[in-house]
Order: sequence, then structure tokens, then C-alpha cells
Amino acid sequence: MQALIIGLPALVAGLLILASHVPLGQQVLKRGIVFIDLAIAQLAALGAIMAAQWHLGGLFLGFSDGHDHSHGHAQLHEEWITLGVAILFSIMGSLLVAWINHNLPNWREAFIGLIYVSSASLLVLFVAGQPQGGQALTRTLSGDILWLSWSDLIPLAVMAVLIQLVSIFRSEWLERFFYFAFAITITLSVTQAGIYLVFASLIAPALAAEVRGRSIIWAYFAGVIGFVGGLTMAWSLDLPAAATIVLSLIASMIFVLLLQATLDRSCVNKTPNQMPNKNTHKATDKSESKSAL
Repeated sequence: MQALIIGLPALVAGLLILASHVPLGQQVLKRGIVFIDLAIAQLAALGAIMAAQWHLGGLFLGFSDGHDHSHGHAQLHEEWITLGVAILFSIMGSLLVAWINHNLPNWREAFIGLIYVSSASLLVLFVAGQPQGGQALTRTLSGDILWLSWSDLIPLAVMAVLIQLVSIFRSEWLERFFYFAFAITITLSVTQAGIYLVFASLIAPALAAEVRGRSIIWAYFAGVIGFVGGLTMAWSLDLPAAATIVLSLIASMIFVLLLQATLDRSCVNKTPNQMPNKNTHKATDKSESKSAL
């Protein structure tokens, strides 16, 4: 019971991430820019760590003396400013990807990959020599979803509701403002769940629905199975949560695709038996006419 209480915020966080990422994942697959998530997420992580290390929150609040101002009101403002810098980096990266997608469509994946590598390399150089640089890098990749509090879920919940409302009632808005929505959503998710888990949540469930042209319900089905299974295994076996959920999401995608293939084959096998055989009807009619004569 205690494990359920502690792990419940992580499960809710996973469901909120799915609610916002599945519609965006379908747009990513539709546009053919699969690696945009890695690039934008890495830029968001770079912006957040730069803001935190340079104490930009302190500068904006009027203290730059290097002392610890991480209490109460000042801490809250620093967190919001750090998040704002991360979102700014993400939006700039998204605009760059949009320009590449429009002007260099044949080479977009190559350039997006270079954006990811460049931002990752800058991040490594930036934290080099920092006392907790290794921990910072690990957290950007794997996050800390297992220990989220309920207050951490508020930004995720707001974006999940907005993305769902737009995708249901104004789907054309999601296509028109995709890059802005993508940048903000990915930034909020990466700060909580890490780059690897965000990428898997964006791509794996969407593939479960798109590969065989199924309803979006299949994507949510695969995502829920992946998150529940991954969290259960991570908690039960004391494994790293993000990595376990990533592998669970991929496994659930494969399971759903195999299930769809099995259902398709069963439908194909049933169809010939259910359709009437014209030759049989003709033979029956001829035999009835002969018997009548």
C-alpha cells in the first residue's frame, strides 16, 4: 500500500505525458521529423542547466553574490526563470527545425541530428569540471520520475489538457502551431522525466497506432501498458525507473503490433468462410432444376 501511495504521482505523470505526447507523436511521424524530440529536449536541458549554473534567476531577482538564495519566494522565482530559459531554448530550436523542414526537406534528419549532437556536446563542455556535472548529465537523460511530487505534475496536467482539447476540437491548430506546442510540452516533460523517456513516450505509442493505420486508442493502450508495466518492474526489482519504462514502452508497442497482426489474420481467415460461394449456389440450382424435371 505504501509503495502505491509513493508511486502514484509517477503513474499519473506517465498518463499525463501520454495525453500530451501521443497527439504530438502522430504529428512528428506525419512530418517525418522523428529526431526532433531528441534535439529539442537536449536544447531544453542545455538551457535549464545553463540558467541554473549561472544563477540567472538570482540575476533577475537582483542578487548575484553567489550565496545560497534557495529558500521560499526566491527559490520559486529561480525555478520559473530556469524553466523559462529552457522553453526559450526549445522554441528557438523548434523554429530552426521548422526552417530546415521548409527549406531543406531532403536533409532535415541530418541537420536535426547535428542540432542534437551540438547541444549535447555543449552541455558536456558546460558541466565539465562542475562538482555535480555527472549527476546533472544523468538527470537530463533519465530524469527522476519515480520521486515526483503532486505539485510537480501541475505543468504536465495543464499541457495535457490543452493538447487534448486542441487535438479534439481544433486539430488544425495543432498543425499550425505544432512547433510552439511541441517546444513547450517537451521542455516541461524533460525537466521531470528525462530525454530518453520523453522520446520513447512520443514515438513508441504513436507507432503502435500508425504502423497499421489504427485508431489513436491503440496508441494510448500501448502507452498505458508500457508505463504501468515499467513502473511496476522498476519499483519491484529496484531498477532505474526511466530506463525500465523506456524498454517497457518499446515492448508494449511490439506487443500491440503483434496483436493487431493476429487480429488482422483472424479476420482474413474468417472472411472466405462467411462469404457465399457462387459456384455452390449454381450447382445447387442446377440440381434442383433437374430434380424438378
